[in-house]
Amino acid sequence: MELIAEGDKVVGRFTCSATHQGAWLGQAPTGRRFERVDEVWILGFRDGRIVHVWSLEDTLDRLRQLGLTSAPG
Repeated sequence: MELIAEGDKVVGRFTCSATHQGAWLGQAPTGRRFERVDEVWILGFRDGRIVHVWSLEDTLDRLRQLGLTSAPG
């Protein structure tokens, strides 16, 4: 994980791994695991509270690993 903070913003880059145990994007749980999916989050703060969140995730990689898409890759 990497975190960068400047002023009222924090940016985090990390990887996510989990097991698909609940409905996600309209897909029933598969019980399959995905590993090391890249994510970037930008958080804006005001008065010690998060007031803005923006994120970017590699959803296609996650779908591929869970067997929920036949896209090449």
